[in-house]
Amino acid sequence: MQPACCQLPIFRIENFDYGSVIKSVDFHFAPLQNLMLTLPYPHRHDFFHIVWVERGTGHHIIDEIKYEVRAGTLFFMSPGQIHDFQLSPEAEGFTINFSSEFFALQLQDKNMLRQIPIYDSENEIHALYTRGADTDDFRGIFEAIRDEYEDEPFRAQDMIRSYLFVLLVKASRLAVPANCSDAGHRSRLLFRRFQQVLEENFARTQNPAEYAGLLRTTERALNEAVRRCAGSTTAQIIRERVILEAKRLLAHSGAQVALVGAQLGFDDPAYFSRCFKKHTGRTPIEFRQSLARLAE
Repeated sequence: MQPACCQLPIFRIENFDYGSVIKSVDFHFAPLQNLMLTLPYPHRHDFFHIVWVERGTGHHIIDEIKYEVRAGTLFFMSPGQIHDFQLSPEAEGFTINFSSEFFALQLQDKNMLRQIPIYDSENEIHALYTRGADTDDFRGIFEAIRDEYEDEPFRAQDMIRSYLFVLLVKASRLAVPANCSDAGHRSRLLFRRFQQVLEENFARTQNPAEYAGLLRTTERALNEAVRRCAGSTTAQIIRERVILEAKRLLAHSGAQVALVGAQLGFDDPAYFSRCFKKHTGRTPIEFRQSLARLAE
Protein backbone atom coordinates (compact mmCIF):
# COMPACT_ATOMS: atom_id res chain seq x y z
CA MET A 1 0.00 0.00 0.00
CA GLN A 2 1.29 3.44 -0.83
CA PRO A 3 1.93 5.89 2.02
CA ALA A 4 -0.56 8.75 2.20
CA CYS A 5 1.85 11.21 0.63
CA CYS A 6 2.18 8.98 -2.44
CA GLN A 7 -1.54 8.41 -2.98
CA LEU A 8 -3.59 9.81 -5.84
CA PRO A 9 -7.32 9.49 -6.49
CA ILE A 10 -8.03 6.03 -7.91
CA PHE A 11 -11.36 5.94 -9.73
CA ARG A 12 -13.49 2.85 -10.24
CA ILE A 13 -16.24 2.65 -12.81
CA GLU A 14 -18.89 2.99 -10.12
CA ASN A 15 -17.41 6.42 -9.23
CA PHE A 16 -18.28 7.81 -12.68
CA ASP A 17 -21.80 8.99 -11.88
CA TYR A 18 -21.19 12.45 -13.33
CA GLY A 19 -24.09 13.45 -15.52
CA SER A 20 -24.99 9.89 -16.48
CA VAL A 21 -26.34 6.70 -14.93
CA ILE A 22 -23.99 3.91 -13.86
CA LYS A 23 -25.49 0.74 -15.27
CA SER A 24 -22.62 -1.65 -14.56
CA VAL A 25 -19.38 -1.78 -12.60
CA ASP A 26 -17.73 -3.31 -15.69
CA PHE A 27 -18.74 -0.90 -18.46
CA HIS A 28 -19.65 2.79 -18.64
CA PHE A 29 -20.18 5.21 -21.52
CA ALA A 30 -20.51 8.99 -21.07
CA PRO A 31 -20.00 12.31 -22.85
CA LEU A 32 -16.49 13.63 -22.35
CA GLN A 33 -17.68 17.05 -21.24
CA ASN A 34 -19.62 15.57 -18.31
CA LEU A 35 -16.44 14.17 -16.83
CA MET A 36 -14.19 17.14 -17.54
CA LEU A 37 -16.47 19.44 -15.54
CA THR A 38 -16.42 17.35 -12.38
CA LEU A 39 -13.43 14.97 -12.13
CA PRO A 40 -10.31 16.03 -10.23
CA TYR A 41 -7.11 15.74 -12.24
CA PRO A 42 -4.59 14.12 -12.13
CA HIS A 43 -5.90 10.69 -11.14
CA ARG A 44 -5.64 6.95 -11.83
CA HIS A 45 -8.21 4.36 -12.91
CA ASP A 46 -8.52 0.69 -12.05
CA PHE A 47 -10.04 -0.06 -15.49
CA PHE A 48 -9.33 0.48 -19.18
CA HIS A 49 -10.20 3.96 -20.40
CA ILE A 50 -10.80 5.25 -23.95
CA VAL A 51 -11.39 8.90 -24.83
CA TRP A 52 -12.67 10.14 -28.18
CA VAL A 53 -12.28 13.88 -28.78
CA GLU A 54 -14.80 14.93 -31.42
CA ARG A 55 -13.84 18.60 -31.26
CA GLY A 56 -11.67 20.84 -29.15
CA THR A 57 -7.99 21.45 -28.37
CA GLY A 58 -5.70 21.19 -25.37
CA HIS A 59 -3.19 18.70 -24.03
CA HIS A 60 -3.27 15.35 -22.30
CA ILE A 61 -0.43 14.14 -20.07
CA ILE A 62 -0.36 10.34 -19.66
CA ASP A 63 2.30 9.46 -17.13
CA GLU A 64 5.06 11.92 -18.06
CA ILE A 65 4.30 12.19 -21.80
CA LYS A 66 2.41 15.23 -23.10
CA TYR A 67 0.10 14.70 -26.08
CA GLU A 68 -1.61 17.34 -28.18
CA VAL A 69 -5.40 17.25 -28.25
CA ARG A 70 -7.19 17.99 -31.49
CA ALA A 71 -10.40 16.93 -33.22
CA GLY A 72 -10.47 13.26 -34.12
CA THR A 73 -8.07 12.12 -31.39
CA LEU A 74 -8.31 8.78 -29.59
CA PHE A 75 -6.63 8.19 -26.24
CA PHE A 76 -6.11 4.76 -24.68
CA MET A 77 -5.20 4.20 -21.03
CA SER A 78 -4.61 1.08 -18.96
CA PRO A 79 -5.32 0.50 -15.26
CA GLY A 80 -2.86 2.26 -13.00
CA GLN A 81 -1.77 4.97 -15.37
CA ILE A 82 -1.87 8.58 -14.20
CA HIS A 83 -3.27 11.21 -16.52
CA ASP A 84 -4.01 14.91 -16.51
CA PHE A 85 -6.38 16.49 -19.04
CA GLN A 86 -6.73 20.13 -20.07
CA LEU A 87 -9.31 20.82 -22.78
CA SER A 88 -10.75 23.94 -24.36
CA PRO A 89 -14.28 24.89 -23.20
CA GLU A 90 -15.91 23.82 -26.49
CA ALA A 91 -14.43 20.30 -26.38
CA GLU A 92 -16.85 17.43 -27.01
CA GLY A 93 -16.51 13.70 -27.32
CA PHE A 94 -17.12 10.41 -25.53
CA THR A 95 -15.44 8.23 -22.92
CA ILE A 96 -15.55 4.47 -22.54
CA ASN A 97 -14.60 2.72 -19.30
CA PHE A 98 -14.44 -1.06 -19.18
CA SER A 99 -12.94 -3.90 -17.19
CA SER A 100 -10.95 -6.75 -18.71
CA GLU A 101 -13.70 -9.09 -17.48
CA PHE A 102 -16.31 -7.24 -19.53
CA PHE A 103 -14.22 -7.49 -22.68
CA ALA A 104 -13.36 -11.17 -22.24
CA LEU A 105 -16.78 -12.37 -21.05
CA GLN A 106 -17.65 -14.23 -24.24
CA LEU A 107 -14.16 -14.87 -25.60
CA GLN A 108 -12.46 -18.22 -25.28
CA ASP A 109 -9.09 -16.54 -24.78
CA LYS A 110 -9.32 -14.51 -21.55
CA ASN A 111 -6.00 -12.79 -22.35
CA MET A 112 -7.28 -11.48 -25.69
CA LEU A 113 -7.33 -7.85 -24.57
CA ARG A 114 -3.57 -7.80 -23.96
CA GLN A 115 -2.99 -9.42 -27.34
CA ILE A 116 -4.52 -6.45 -29.14
CA PRO A 117 -1.58 -4.13 -29.97
CA ILE A 118 -3.28 -0.98 -28.64
CA TYR A 119 -3.19 -2.49 -25.14
CA ASP A 120 -0.05 -4.63 -25.45
CA SER A 121 2.00 -3.61 -22.40
CA GLU A 122 5.26 -3.42 -24.32
CA ASN A 123 3.92 -1.50 -27.32
CA GLU A 124 0.97 0.39 -25.90
CA ILE A 125 -0.42 3.20 -28.01
CA HIS A 126 -1.76 6.08 -25.93
CA ALA A 127 -2.73 8.61 -28.61
CA LEU A 128 -4.02 8.07 -32.13
CA TYR A 129 -4.81 10.95 -34.48
CA THR A 130 -7.42 10.14 -37.11
CA ARG A 131 -8.54 11.93 -40.24
CA GLY A 132 -10.86 11.59 -43.20
CA ALA A 133 -12.71 8.31 -43.55
CA ASP A 134 -11.06 6.88 -40.42
CA THR A 135 -12.46 9.73 -38.33
CA ASP A 136 -15.91 9.02 -39.74
CA ASP A 137 -15.54 5.31 -38.97
CA PHE A 138 -14.59 5.88 -35.34
CA ARG A 139 -17.33 8.46 -34.89
CA GLY A 140 -19.80 5.88 -36.17
CA ILE A 141 -18.53 3.22 -33.77
CA PHE A 142 -18.85 5.52 -30.77
CA GLU A 143 -22.34 6.58 -31.80
CA ALA A 144 -23.35 2.93 -32.22
CA ILE A 145 -22.05 2.10 -28.73
CA ARG A 146 -23.90 5.13 -27.34
CA ASP A 147 -27.16 3.99 -28.90
CA GLU A 148 -26.81 0.46 -27.52
CA TYR A 149 -25.84 1.77 -24.08
CA GLU A 150 -28.67 4.30 -23.83
CA ASP A 151 -31.51 2.35 -25.49
CA GLU A 152 -30.63 -1.13 -24.19
CA PRO A 153 -32.19 -3.16 -27.02
CA PHE A 154 -32.06 -6.97 -27.14
CA ARG A 155 -28.50 -8.30 -26.42
CA ALA A 156 -27.14 -4.76 -26.03
CA GLN A 157 -24.16 -5.88 -23.94
CA ASP A 158 -23.09 -8.34 -26.62
CA MET A 159 -23.37 -5.67 -29.30
CA ILE A 160 -21.32 -3.24 -27.21
CA ARG A 161 -18.61 -5.87 -26.75
CA SER A 162 -18.58 -6.45 -30.50
CA TYR A 163 -18.31 -2.74 -31.31
CA LEU A 164 -15.57 -2.36 -28.69
CA PHE A 165 -13.62 -5.20 -30.28
CA VAL A 166 -13.96 -3.59 -33.73
CA LEU A 167 -12.83 -0.25 -32.30
CA LEU A 168 -9.68 -1.71 -30.75
CA VAL A 169 -8.75 -3.79 -33.78
CA LYS A 170 -9.25 -0.88 -36.16
CA ALA A 171 -7.18 1.40 -33.92
CA SER A 172 -4.44 -1.23 -33.77
CA ARG A 173 -4.37 -1.50 -37.55
CA LEU A 174 -3.91 2.26 -37.85
CA ALA A 175 -1.24 2.38 -35.19
CA VAL A 176 0.81 -0.45 -36.76
CA PRO A 177 2.92 -0.98 -33.64
CA ALA A 178 5.77 -3.45 -33.34
CA ASN A 179 4.78 -6.62 -31.59
CA CYS A 180 6.07 -10.08 -30.88
CA SER A 181 3.97 -11.93 -33.45
CA ASP A 182 7.05 -13.80 -34.74
CA ALA A 183 7.71 -15.37 -31.36
CA GLY A 184 6.43 -18.85 -30.62
CA HIS A 185 3.09 -19.37 -28.93
CA ARG A 186 4.70 -20.63 -25.72
CA SER A 187 6.99 -17.62 -25.49
CA ARG A 188 4.10 -15.22 -26.02
CA LEU A 189 2.02 -16.95 -23.35
CA LEU A 190 4.87 -16.96 -20.82
CA PHE A 191 5.69 -13.34 -21.55
CA ARG A 192 2.10 -12.23 -20.96
CA ARG A 193 1.91 -14.21 -17.72
CA PHE A 194 5.13 -12.51 -16.66
CA GLN A 195 3.61 -9.08 -17.40
CA GLN A 196 0.66 -9.88 -15.16
CA VAL A 197 2.84 -11.15 -12.30
CA LEU A 198 5.18 -8.18 -12.67
CA GLU A 199 2.30 -5.74 -12.30
CA GLU A 200 1.38 -7.35 -9.00
CA ASN A 201 4.90 -7.60 -7.57
CA PHE A 202 7.21 -4.91 -9.02
CA ALA A 203 7.19 -2.85 -5.81
CA ARG A 204 8.08 -5.91 -3.74
CA THR A 205 10.87 -7.58 -5.70
CA GLN A 206 13.15 -6.93 -8.67
CA ASN A 207 14.70 -10.42 -8.65
CA PRO A 208 14.27 -12.25 -12.00
CA ALA A 209 14.71 -15.62 -10.31
CA GLU A 210 11.79 -14.89 -7.99
CA TYR A 211 9.55 -14.08 -10.97
CA ALA A 212 10.60 -17.31 -12.64
CA GLY A 213 9.61 -19.14 -9.45
CA LEU A 214 6.22 -17.45 -9.35
CA LEU A 215 5.67 -18.55 -12.95
CA ARG A 216 6.92 -22.07 -12.25
CA THR A 217 9.55 -21.91 -14.94
CA THR A 218 13.31 -21.49 -15.11
CA GLU A 219 15.01 -18.13 -15.15
CA ARG A 220 16.58 -19.04 -18.48
CA ALA A 221 13.23 -19.90 -20.08
CA LEU A 222 11.69 -16.67 -18.80
CA ASN A 223 14.58 -14.59 -20.06
CA GLU A 224 14.33 -16.21 -23.50
CA ALA A 225 10.60 -15.50 -23.74
CA VAL A 226 11.15 -11.87 -22.72
CA ARG A 227 13.99 -11.51 -25.21
CA ARG A 228 11.91 -12.90 -28.08
CA CYS A 229 8.85 -10.75 -27.32
CA ALA A 230 10.37 -7.53 -26.04
CA GLY A 231 14.00 -7.57 -27.17
CA SER A 232 15.12 -7.07 -23.56
CA THR A 233 16.14 -9.11 -20.55
CA THR A 234 13.85 -9.95 -17.67
CA ALA A 235 15.85 -7.68 -15.38
CA GLN A 236 15.52 -4.76 -17.80
CA ILE A 237 11.73 -5.13 -18.05
CA ILE A 238 11.43 -5.28 -14.27
CA ARG A 239 13.56 -2.19 -13.77
CA GLU A 240 11.69 -0.28 -16.51
CA ARG A 241 8.40 -0.97 -14.70
CA VAL A 242 9.84 0.21 -11.39
CA ILE A 243 11.24 3.39 -12.95
CA LEU A 244 7.87 4.06 -14.61
CA GLU A 245 6.16 3.92 -11.22
CA ALA A 246 8.84 6.15 -9.77
CA LYS A 247 8.11 8.71 -12.49
CA ARG A 248 4.41 8.56 -11.70
CA LEU A 249 4.95 9.15 -7.98
CA LEU A 250 7.51 11.88 -8.53
CA ALA A 251 5.22 13.64 -11.00
CA HIS A 252 1.96 13.43 -9.12
CA SER A 253 2.74 13.34 -5.41
CA GLY A 254 4.61 15.66 -3.09
CA ALA A 255 6.53 12.77 -1.55
CA GLN A 256 10.21 13.22 -0.84
CA VAL A 257 12.56 11.39 -3.19
CA ALA A 258 13.70 9.06 -0.41
CA LEU A 259 10.11 8.07 0.39
CA VAL A 260 9.33 7.34 -3.28
CA GLY A 261 12.41 5.12 -3.45
CA ALA A 262 11.44 3.31 -0.25
CA GLN A 263 7.94 2.68 -1.63
CA LEU A 264 9.56 0.88 -4.56
CA GLY A 265 11.98 -1.23 -2.55
CA PHE A 266 15.07 1.00 -2.45
CA ASP A 267 16.40 1.19 1.10
CA ASP A 268 19.21 3.56 0.11
CA PRO A 269 18.00 6.92 -1.31
CA ALA A 270 21.35 7.55 -3.00
CA TYR A 271 21.15 4.20 -4.79
CA PHE A 272 17.62 4.98 -5.91
CA SER A 273 18.77 8.32 -7.34
CA ARG A 274 21.67 6.65 -9.17
CA CYS A 275 19.39 3.99 -10.67
CA PHE A 276 16.83 6.59 -11.70
CA LYS A 277 19.48 8.73 -13.40
CA LYS A 278 20.99 5.70 -15.13
CA HIS A 279 17.64 4.90 -16.77
CA THR A 280 16.33 8.41 -17.43
CA GLY A 281 19.45 10.56 -17.74
CA ARG A 282 18.17 12.81 -14.94
CA THR A 283 18.09 12.72 -11.16
CA PRO A 284 14.65 12.50 -9.53
CA ILE A 285 14.82 16.21 -8.68
CA GLU A 286 15.79 17.15 -12.25
CA PHE A 287 12.92 15.00 -13.51
CA ARG A 288 10.44 16.88 -11.33
CA GLN A 289 11.80 20.19 -12.56
CA SER A 290 11.37 19.10 -16.20
CA LEU A 291 7.73 18.20 -15.53
CA ALA A 292 7.09 21.65 -14.09
CA ARG A 293 8.27 23.12 -17.39
CA LEU A 294 6.13 20.61 -19.33
CA ALA A 295 2.95 21.85 -17.66
CA GLU A 296 3.63 25.49 -18.58
